[in-house]
Amino acid sequence: MSSFPPRPPARRCWLPLVFLLLLSGPLAAQSSRRYWEADPDSLRRVLATQRTDTARLRTLMHLVDTGEGNIAHLAELSALSGRLHRPEHRAYRLLLHGKQLAARRAVVPALDSLQAAIAALDRLHRPVPWQLISIRFLFNAAGQPQAKRAYYESQLATYRRRGDAVSMTACYHGLAGYYNSLGNYNQAIGYYLQAAEGYRAFSRGTSRDEFAAAGQLYAEWGNLDKALYYLRQSLAGQGNPDDSYRNLQMAAVQLQVHNYPAALHAIDRALAAAARDTTNDATLKPIALVLKSAVLLAQRRPREAGPLLRTAQYLADSLQLPFRSGYGTLELEATWARYYEALGDNARAESYWLAASRTVRQGGFASGRLAYLHELARFYQQHRRPAVAATYALAALGLADTLRAAEGALNVTRYETDQAQQTQQARIAGLRLAQVQDAARARRQRLLLGAALAVLALLAGLGFVLWRGNRRQQQANAQLEAQRDETAQALKNLQTTQTQLIQAEKMASLGELTAGIAHEIQNPLNFVNNFAEVSAELLTELKEAQAAGDFEEVMALADDLTQNLVKINQHGQRAAGIVRGMLEHSRASTGERAPTDLNQLADEYLRLAYHGLRAKDKTFNATLETDFAPALPLVDAVSGDLGRVLLNLFTNAFYAVRQRQQAGEAGYAPTVGVGTARANGHVEIRVTDNGSGMPPEVQQKIFQPFFTTKPTGEGTGLGLSLSHDIVVQGHGGTLTVESQPGQGTTFTISLPA
Repeated sequence: MSSFPPRPPARRCWLPLVFLLLLSGPLAAQSSRRYWEADPDSLRRVLATQRTDTARLRTLMHLVDTGEGNIAHLAELSALSGRLHRPEHRAYRLLLHGKQLAARRAVVPALDSLQAAIAALDRLHRPVPWQLISIRFLFNAAGQPQAKRAYYESQLATYRRRGDAVSMTACYHGLAGYYNSLGNYNQAIGYYLQAAEGYRAFSRGTSRDEFAAAGQLYAEWGNLDKALYYLRQSLAGQGNPDDSYRNLQMAAVQLQVHNYPAALHAIDRALAAAARDTTNDATLKPIALVLKSAVLLAQRRPREAGPLLRTAQYLADSLQLPFRSGYGTLELEATWARYYEALGDNARAESYWLAASRTVRQGGFASGRLAYLHELARFYQQHRRPAVAATYALAALGLADTLRAAEGALNVTRYETDQAQQTQQARIAGLRLAQVQDAARARRQRLLLGAALAVLALLAGLGFVLWRGNRRQQQANAQLEAQRDETAQALKNLQTTQTQLIQAEKMASLGELTAGIAHEIQNPLNFVNNFAEVSAELLTELKEAQAAGDFEEVMALADDLTQNLVKINQHGQRAAGIVRGMLEHSRASTGERAPTDLNQLADEYLRLAYHGLRAKDKTFNATLETDFAPALPLVDAVSGDLGRVLLNLFTNAFYAVRQRQQAGEAGYAPTVGVGTARANGHVEIRVTDNGSGMPPEVQQKIFQPFFTTKPTGEGTGLGLSLSHDIVVQGHGGTLTVESQPGQGTTFTISLPA
């Protein structure tokens, strides 16, 4: 999703879109304000009357800088700059060449040419926002997302050193789109907000587009209050409340917070604005009709929603385009599914839910796929099909883990948190400066009063001045105390936020256990089912033998049946034990210590971690090695907390060996081991792996909060920090790490015996 309000594409093929977007990527003008405020229509009228080369050249430059110039304008500009020997001539030729290559669908050469044009303009210290916005579509078309991110980060560093705010803002916009495509809401929203602040100085309309993008991402992330706040920001200003697409975004969020009158009002305003603007996208009306149908269905008014849905379907079919609303699960197929659910036609509702899920699975973001998995699980659970519902629920659990659901618990970007901290620090610094100034002012007053006493000897005047200074000091002290209270409250809020993040990391371990427990419980359930089927067949044979009068056969079959029932009971008890263990793990820890068998605890969590990873990746296999000390004494510990530590260490070990295996090293065999031993009055648990290892500088920071070696989106940086606190502060032990790059890693837990 871009930073602008989502609009359904007019073509499925991306190459014509790339060509059109390149046409809008002009060279920057000398002044950033003139660059954005030039009127394209006025420039075209002036161009029609200009004949002098110099004046015509300047007019063409302004026209291209507004993003309205076409290839013909750029070709003439390139020719004129060549005759006048202007230093921009090479940049114009490269840009013209890139557009011509894009028109011929030569994406990679066009990308190289546009990068060279931007570099030439950079050497001239010219702002290049349109080129930076256009080039991201070429990176996407070439399938080079990582190269796009590296390019924007490099350019951003250059423009930051130069102080080019216009080009920096375009880089923020490009990075926001990159992280949005990964489903990384935290980074994407932060960059959209930075872009919005940058555009505020020279393009209010574009700034509102960035706020709208941030608001929609907050809505997808689940923070509807933030979504409404930024969508209202995007609609602020003269004329903007009539914006069609932003009103549709507002309607979608109001629907999610169940404010149906506000949602209908926003939809009606969007339709009215679209009727006045004949240049609007033709797909806006069907999108608005689908949103209105969804609101009516939420109000339990299916008879009114039906005609609107049929009209939207007719318009979408007549456009011959894949209809996508861009507002979560408010697609046309999903709304049909809700409509048939309301009418009680479950068969049609099911077919539309499945069709909507297939559509978003083919072309949607991960957040959309997660929403449809939840909807399918809900649908099948409501219609008493728990097996199918469980399948979709487990898939949703795995996808939510991929989307770093634990980190998104608060749904607030790091950018906003950093801004709040900077504001708080600035306020504290201001208070300190005010206190110093007040103290200096008080000293000056005392000196003046002393001089007045020596010269004039007016005791009454001196007393009045002292009283006045004392009152000011009291007011300053009162103000300082009030500000100190506000600072303390802000610190308390930050501590609460940290506590919630830590709790979210603890709950994330439940997802790892679920997959392992599901694998473990499947074996006894298979035995129970098999023995039950065999017992049913034996009962049939027993009846036949009894009817035939074969007493010996009856006794033999009865003995076999008794053995089967014993086996069923044994495996049923095994399954019950696994479920009991799962419930004990999920129950909130009481913090009470109890004698714990570390050998059994380590072996259990090693299997659960391995099966949890195998449930996600069936192709992964590893060798499990155990070396448990015999007759190991029981240790007083909180088994649930210590289990979380072991699960975190095993999960990291399997991640390390899996990464080394995926590197394609010849002859490599992934191995993860655990062992116990007694040493110097302590009991040690060693977790080893033969992964890629860690350098010394990483080992020094491995237990710091929020430090992680995993790529963005695969770790929170809290697991080892929490594990260290549990072992050291909760159990009075130690947690250390030893690692050799390229050989492996060993974590050692030492607890008092």
